[in-house]
Amino acid sequence: MGTTYFLQVYGCQMNFYEADLIRNILNATGFEEKNSPGAAEVLLIITCAVREHAEKRALGNFRQLLNLKKTGSARVIGILGCMAQRLQDTLINSFHADLVVGPDQYQRLPELINAAMNANRPQIAVELSDECYDRVHPVIQNRVSAYVTIMRGCSNFCSYCIVPHVRGKERSRPSEAILSEIDELTTQGVREIVLLGQNVLAYNYNEFDFCRLLAEIHKHPQIYRIRFITSHPRDLNERIVKTIATLPRICPQLHLPVQSGSDRILKLMNRGYTTEEYRNKVALLRKYLPEISLTTDVIVGFPTETEDDFCATLELMKSIRFDYAYMFKFSPRPGTPASLLTPTVPEDVIRERLLRLIEMQNQITRESNRAMLGKIYEILIEGKSPRGRGCMGRTPQGKVVVLDEPLPAGSLVNVKIVEVRGWTPKGEIVFSNASAPHSPEIRPNFSHQHAGG
Repeated sequence: MGTTYFLQVYGCQMNFYEADLIRNILNATGFEEKNSPGAAEVLLIITCAVREHAEKRALGNFRQLLNLKKTGSARVIGILGCMAQRLQDTLINSFHADLVVGPDQYQRLPELINAAMNANRPQIAVELSDECYDRVHPVIQNRVSAYVTIMRGCSNFCSYCIVPHVRGKERSRPSEAILSEIDELTTQGVREIVLLGQNVLAYNYNEFDFCRLLAEIHKHPQIYRIRFITSHPRDLNERIVKTIATLPRICPQLHLPVQSGSDRILKLMNRGYTTEEYRNKVALLRKYLPEISLTTDVIVGFPTETEDDFCATLELMKSIRFDYAYMFKFSPRPGTPASLLTPTVPEDVIRERLLRLIEMQNQITRESNRAMLGKIYEILIEGKSPRGRGCMGRTPQGKVVVLDEPLPAGSLVNVKIVEVRGWTPKGEIVFSNASAPHSPEIRPNFSHQHAGG
């Protein structure tokens, strides 16, 4: 039996994808994963550095694992990912980590772990590079939907964001590596691909751009659905929107972070667009994709934000009516320009504004979900319902729907929405091809019809 390890994952979709890369790298060299930290010799945490809260949470768990090392079988404790890149010295000197490995150095993990065990001294590997893990495919966790990274790093340098500093410059993976990974996923039963990148719209490898990549993936006969995150508003254009609209297996869903409704704040954020430009792009999306689901990110309490700035954000959110929004209070990241801006917004003001925004958006989201009542959607079943004996799946717009009937994961079923329980729509089957071979090219478009219409 090889060395045993336990891997705890925090943060974004990219971290979960990279955790599966790490599993492949370790498993291929004889390591064995355990589901409990008490059963493992090597304890690893992969986490992000985008917000202070996430770092504190991961460090709190690290302290618990450190205690386990003193009393249990653990011999090595390591921090991986963006936080390792940002806090390398602190993690070694103050938290006594045995292993600190940045996001471009995962292929060295087996040797670094062995060195930490045998040399009895900390190992650190945080050099940034052009690494894209072209020849490493992730261990499959979900047999229906899988992430595929198409680019790494970021060159946007939004004034509040630590990502370019801890993940390096933007670079696109070779298209052949992406398509090869998707081929492998489909042989294992994956039917939905979610493309990942800090800004997927900017993908370009040797003149092989994002639109061409979408078209190539769309040719794959075993892929039912294609999604992608995240998209920078500055890079969204009519050609991309038309591509999405003309390829039926690309889902009508877009996460388009706006961050603020104030032009003054957007300029301080270095976002590269105005609210008018953002609204025009939303109008373009809804012109070509009238059934599109739009989600966004918003930062509340950015330095110098006034009540007028915040009210501009409220007005933008109210007029665009996002289906969902991820809303955060500003988290200063040392080393970013925004961390030096003054005056800062008092914490009590930030909390009050954030509550107002959340309350308004929650109402919009509830109304959006209630608008699904009586309509028919094609659902891709992902697994069992978290509550009850039925199952759950997603519409092409990415909305979760629960069913009372148990159906196998990977099934496609057309349902009528008959109830909204809290946030979650409930559906009843009106037509199912769960047991029939799927033919994406000829399927009926049940994405958002009125029943009987």
